[in-house]
Amino acid sequence: MIGLFLLCLISPRASMAESSQNEVVRMDDIVVSATKTEKLITDAPGSVTVIDRQALQNKDIQTVDDALNTIAGVFIKRSKGLMDSTAAINMRGFYGDKYTLILIDGQPLNDAYTGGVDWGSIPVDNIARIEVIRGAASALYGGNAMGGVVNIITQTPEKLELAASGGYGTNATWRYRLSAGNRFGDRLSVRIGWEEQQTDGYETTPVVKTITSGTGNVAGGYAMDNKHGEATSWVVGDKGENGAKRSNLNGKISFNFSDTGEIVFTATSGKNEYDYGRPNSYMGTFGDGPTYAIAGSGQRARFVPNDFINYTGMGKNETETYALSAKELFGPVRISFQGGTVQVDDRYTTESGSGNDGYDDSAGSLKITENESWFGELRGDLPLGDAHTLTLGTAYRTDQSDTNDYNVPFYRSYSGAGSSTFYSGGNSKTWAVFAQDEWRIIDPLTLYLGLRYDQWKVYDGASGEPGAEIDYDSNEESELSPKVAAVWKALDNTTVKASVGHGFRPPTLYELYRSWTSYSTTYESNPDLKPETVWAYELGVEQAFFDGRSRLSLTGYRNDIEDLIYYRTDGSSKIRTNAGKARTLGIELEARQALTDWLAVWGNFTYTDAKITENDTDPDSEDQQVCGIPQRTWNIGADARFEWIKASLVGRYYSKIYNDSDNKDTAEGVYGTYEPAFFMDAKVTVTPLDWMEFSVSVDNIFDETYYEYYETDGCTVFAELTVRY
Repeated sequence: MIGLFLLCLISPRASMAESSQNEVVRMDDIVVSATKTEKLITDAPGSVTVIDRQALQNKDIQTVDDALNTIAGVFIKRSKGLMDSTAAINMRGFYGDKYTLILIDGQPLNDAYTGGVDWGSIPVDNIARIEVIRGAASALYGGNAMGGVVNIITQTPEKLELAASGGYGTNATWRYRLSAGNRFGDRLSVRIGWEEQQTDGYETTPVVKTITSGTGNVAGGYAMDNKHGEATSWVVGDKGENGAKRSNLNGKISFNFSDTGEIVFTATSGKNEYDYGRPNSYMGTFGDGPTYAIAGSGQRARFVPNDFINYTGMGKNETETYALSAKELFGPVRISFQGGTVQVDDRYTTESGSGNDGYDDSAGSLKITENESWFGELRGDLPLGDAHTLTLGTAYRTDQSDTNDYNVPFYRSYSGAGSSTFYSGGNSKTWAVFAQDEWRIIDPLTLYLGLRYDQWKVYDGASGEPGAEIDYDSNEESELSPKVAAVWKALDNTTVKASVGHGFRPPTLYELYRSWTSYSTTYESNPDLKPETVWAYELGVEQAFFDGRSRLSLTGYRNDIEDLIYYRTDGSSKIRTNAGKARTLGIELEARQALTDWLAVWGNFTYTDAKITENDTDPDSEDQQVCGIPQRTWNIGADARFEWIKASLVGRYYSKIYNDSDNKDTAEGVYGTYEPAFFMDAKVTVTPLDWMEFSVSVDNIFDETYYEYYETDGCTVFAELTVRY
């Protein structure tokens, strides 16, 4: 495939005398993901945000989720920057990627194991725009769309385009990107790109030990409260610099085989890695056996070398995505096909030693998960007179996952693994049919009626020690997801939108079949889990003033969630079960004002009251804020573009986030909690020549550090040079 790309790119092409200025084509007035047909944003049902390429270039985006962290109704959990291997998008009060359907050129990216997405493996430089649809969308998209849909749409070159960039910044962070693309005649477009980024990172994790009575023998370190605000801990060191590296090879071929037909193939191969450097002791020693820090009068904290590497290791995720789409017009009917696969190899190590086992010699455990999903959809769009457009479709998806645990002689290496010590895995498949009727009742009022039926089955599930696994019976469920939405153009510049819809999320293969033990507690899977469901309600108004120079929108929403998957405690075990109910109420307020032709200011505010309303397995969680979701967020910013200078300034705030279901983790500034935070970021780009630009980004301008479980980084600077043709 790579050879085909290179062959196409070196073939005869247009004269190189064309302007080398990279023109930005603004596509933010059109959205395709809300209805699976092209719509103006103002005509699309629901809350829609489109991030175009110019907006992407205005920020220092390391991974794709960075582009989403200032959108109303969206909160991005990324605790350690590039090093965070569990970054996730949280939308409309739903926590984690598994509740939001993530697409690239229409191909689902949510993996077959946890329903998550490895954001570091997704290419950044090839993105044309990102469409974000907030609110339950199962009537069109099925599972994983309880919170909404994010569709990453990649670039299709219209002419010869060559680009190269390289940059360097704080924490020995460097990045380079290369891309080439061309359009050949009126039919064929080809693009290929490569990007790589690496950082030494910073010390994210303190070594925290419990204070007890007794006499210490070494001095150093400092006191730290626990997450409940109790003075119980002493910090004796940190676990070293947490570094990371990501890379991606990507390509796209688009062929117009007729005046109305097109076929598109997209491929990405990404790798995302993390590691820990050598730990640091604040005590002058790592200890040669039990050593005691002096933690006050008559108090001490015991530590050993193994404490400095506990729960550290190295990890690597390799994700390959292939997507094929085609569409053609047959008379008045447009037929569309979407198909593809996501294949993931994820592995990580943790140390398994004790006592004097340290950074250079501790044994470890290795976990390898291989999973793949295949997806296909066939859809037809048929106009029925002047008032109706009918969409009919069918979809099919299969998921397969296998996880094996191994012992390894050294925890900082993947080699030397023996036979598997524990296995878990299984399969699932979903078949669906769906329909949508777009009905223009009168010119200012359009009604959308949607209905989807999903049949879901899990089978071949097993877990346990190889040779003695427990085989689980298959399980089958179905869901009917209706949705009604209305768009009313009340005035020329006023649009009112309302919707009621049903959404669902089937349990993942991880929730169904993966059990594991931490300390003395066993976390057990449950092969009999049912899908979580939601009824979602939304009402919003959008208003434009002064020929669109001012825009204001206000949206209110409610989600009623049932069969929430939760842990039920049974002695020393916690067993997943459909135990809970939850409710989220929210308000999203957005405003944008063009002050001049070259300067605009904007802001948004989100209030999310997400609470567990019923949970017999954990009564202390009832009437408490859902974990991982801030109640309030707001973002403000300014964008300027004057002659050969572009600049942006962005401020981001989020309120307290709870990590414990009983919301008792109220302490701030301590390891393991999420405290309120405000970050201010800026980027300035100068274009002294048509073919060259230079940018400087400063993140966390005020050099504030917070705990998002781990400690966040301080002020960082990144400078980058880009040349284009």
